[in-house]
Amino acid sequence: MAIATNGINTAYNGTYASKILLEPMFVSDDIMRNYTIYPNVKYKKQLIMAPELVGITEANSACGATSSCGQTNTFAVTDKHIHAHNVAVKQEQCWTTFKDEVIVESYRNGINMPDLTGTQIAEVIINRVRGGIKSDMTRNMWAGLADNSAASGTNDCTYESMGNGLWYHLAQDSSFADSGKVKAFKGAGATADYNVVGAAMSSDDAQTLLQKAYDNAPTQLKKVPAGEKRMFVTPNVYDGYYASLTQVGNAGAVDYGHSMSQAGRDRLYFRGVEVVPMYEWDTALTAVGANSLVQPAVFTTTEVTGGAAINVTNACIYAAKSNLFIGTDTNSPETQLKMFYDEVSDKMYIRSHFTMGFQFGWSSLIYGACLTP
Repeated sequence: MAIATNGINTAYNGTYASKILLEPMFVSDDIMRNYTIYPNVKYKKQLIMAPELVGITEANSACGATSSCGQTNTFAVTDKHIHAHNVAVKQEQCWTTFKDEVIVESYRNGINMPDLTGTQIAEVIINRVRGGIKSDMTRNMWAGLADNSAASGTNDCTYESMGNGLWYHLAQDSSFADSGKVKAFKGAGATADYNVVGAAMSSDDAQTLLQKAYDNAPTQLKKVPAGEKRMFVTPNVYDGYYASLTQVGNAGAVDYGHSMSQAGRDRLYFRGVEVVPMYEWDTALTAVGANSLVQPAVFTTTEVTGGAAINVTNACIYAAKSNLFIGTDTNSPETQLKMFYDEVSDKMYIRSHFTMGFQFGWSSLIYGACLTP
């Protein structure tokens, strides 16, 4: 039995815990809402890319099989591939971890006591694993690296489990933003405001970054309806933008600022485009700082003032959600779990196996921006 002591030193017998307090798991991204999922991808999927056709009409003034005005008269296609990697989850739990600790009333009786199947503890374990899979998916979708061996510290193997992520693929495409890097624009702060993970961003800087990303995006991306696009941002950009919306002193926004600061909003929008805070980006960039993940080339740029090299930790990636692809052999990997009890080892085992790969389509439907001194 647990022994507790109150403030006047009177000892009394407590009771076993009846609830389990879970450490919060912040999953910053809704997979189904923000990306295009291709199911049934066992190994590779070929994506046929058909470019837009413009300037193909002409005045019909003569017979002939070819264009007389030099317009495009061929239909060319290119291709990309989603390479899905085999992913596994292997967890085990011995029942003695919970013995005399929590929810003893929920144990099975007699010889079946170590079998947690169907108990509240089993439900907690399953939910934790599901949350962990979703978190790993979001982090690997962007920061995944098939070869992380160049990291000088202890490698975080989870970044290699799903192959190359979008940061890698964007850096390989010279037509993305600034030759495979996020485009740098001048902010009002100092260097430490832009190359330190989690550094506070002012509301003015946050608005500047979102506006630059919006205004400088390719024309094809601008033509996509606002509801079909997303602005993925580092958390400090999201917080700075939220602060600008709730700043009561903003001219013409006093009532709105009061309302926002009191009630808040589940989602924020910039000119009709949903702004998505990517908490897993900070997790990945922190791993870079710990030398357990290779620095993403897409975030290595030069300062606007002075031209010094800088590895930025703030960014906005503005994209059509139909242009971001997930290839997997199942619609929801976090639901593909098997939990079973082994009588020989007296342990509960959790197993999951699925494939996962990431890719983007047209560089004209995605753009990246950041701020530097």
